[in-house]
Amino acid sequence: MEQIFAALHAVSQGQTLLMMVIGVLIGMVVGVLPGIGGVQTMVLMLPFTWKMDIIPALSLLLSIYGTAKVGGSLTAILFNIPGDNPNAVTLIDGYPMAKNGKARTAIAASATVSIIGGLFSCISLLVFLPLMYQIILLFGPAEFFMLALFGLTAISAVSAKTIFKGLLTGAIGMLIVTIGFHPTVGYARYSLGTFYLREGIHMIPVMLGTLGMSEAIKIWMEGGSVVTKGIPLRGSILEGIMACFKNIPLIMRSCLIAWVIGVAPGAGATVAGFISYASAAKTCKNPETFGKGDVRGVIAGDTALNAVSGGDFLPTITIGIPGSTAMAILLVALALHGISPGPQLVKLRLDLVYFIVFIFFIAHIFGALSVVGFSPLVEKLTKLRAEMISPIVIILCFVASYNAREYWQDMLVTTVFGILGYYMRKYGYHPVPLVLGLILGPIAEISFFQALAFSKNGIWVFFTRIPSLIIFLCILAVILWPYIEKLYKKPKTSDG
Repeated sequence: MEQIFAALHAVSQGQTLLMMVIGVLIGMVVGVLPGIGGVQTMVLMLPFTWKMDIIPALSLLLSIYGTAKVGGSLTAILFNIPGDNPNAVTLIDGYPMAKNGKARTAIAASATVSIIGGLFSCISLLVFLPLMYQIILLFGPAEFFMLALFGLTAISAVSAKTIFKGLLTGAIGMLIVTIGFHPTVGYARYSLGTFYLREGIHMIPVMLGTLGMSEAIKIWMEGGSVVTKGIPLRGSILEGIMACFKNIPLIMRSCLIAWVIGVAPGAGATVAGFISYASAAKTCKNPETFGKGDVRGVIAGDTALNAVSGGDFLPTITIGIPGSTAMAILLVALALHGISPGPQLVKLRLDLVYFIVFIFFIAHIFGALSVVGFSPLVEKLTKLRAEMISPIVIILCFVASYNAREYWQDMLVTTVFGILGYYMRKYGYHPVPLVLGLILGPIAEISFFQALAFSKNGIWVFFTRIPSLIIFLCILAVILWPYIEKLYKKPKTSDG
């Protein structure tokens, strides 16, 4: 109880509340501007949080993350354009509802389930945190090495077009980490005799380039305006709220689906939203109305988008394996403030875990209220052209990159990885595994050397310990699953 009161006291501080309000406003704006999602904005804001205390820093980042998804659903409903990739599921029924004169109904339903989904995320995290903590206490260096490889493999499998491309991209990220001082011996590697490289390539300029600037370049190359015209706000807010309470079983099922998907590293909100929507369309009565303006489609998809965060947070906090790209950013934020996720975080800074839970839920409430209250102003924001949005994002990337350490070379790194990230996206090499390689690389390297130092069996320590062997088998299953699936489907295809 002492940690809970400490977390509540931290939430009530003036600086925390100020950062939360700023985060909600930023999240709302970027949520309704397609192409600038919550993840990209978290990356942009990350360097500015470096010199803050951890409490206001997390308050800002989590408020952006919690609000952006709600704002993205608003443009999906009104303009048939998702604010971010996960919001694509909302437009399937949200936009037809708006065309049928029920825009306010869809917006109210989306905002209501965002609060419910956020509440479920927080409760599920608190319930399963002690169980996960007891499991992690059994882990040693060998298990953490295997966990790092498993996290990279899982992200690679779901983010890239082929797992080979994802693993190759992740391996590049791990190789980048080897530049600079060796973690155990202490000599400089691959520094080319320069002081800048002796300190290693910092993760912030790489992240700003691969996730932020590359997306801005992509938007600029595609060109055009965000939207040309919207749909008048009609319908009933009360009807949308009541529709949610009439579909409680659907909401609970969507929450459970989202939680399971969230725990799986790399799946994220997009996968959760579409699986939840597909489940609702197959099991609900009168499925023929789905896709034509059925509020149940909005409820199923948006519930999952927000409920998935509880599953995302659980592996991120307890074992340091991000459940989604946004959680990877959260890992970086914790690392920048000298906090390592895992058993020590849960044991020594449980108040910080509770603080994350409380801030995330409050941000969902503020975000939902903002969506309903400021929806009439959204149309003006969404008329901005790509030629206006992209230069602003690129300039912010440069400013954020320099602000982190005040090295001009960091801006050059951001530019290089921005161009590289654009071409990676173009040819099916998603940049997320590269970023995760940067995060998990040091964990894997240190754990590898520690496991070998403490073991008398040499490299066999990774296969003789039961938890490590189980994780290794999971890695093999993820890598080989596409080939197993082909063999399974082959007889079926030949019969047809």
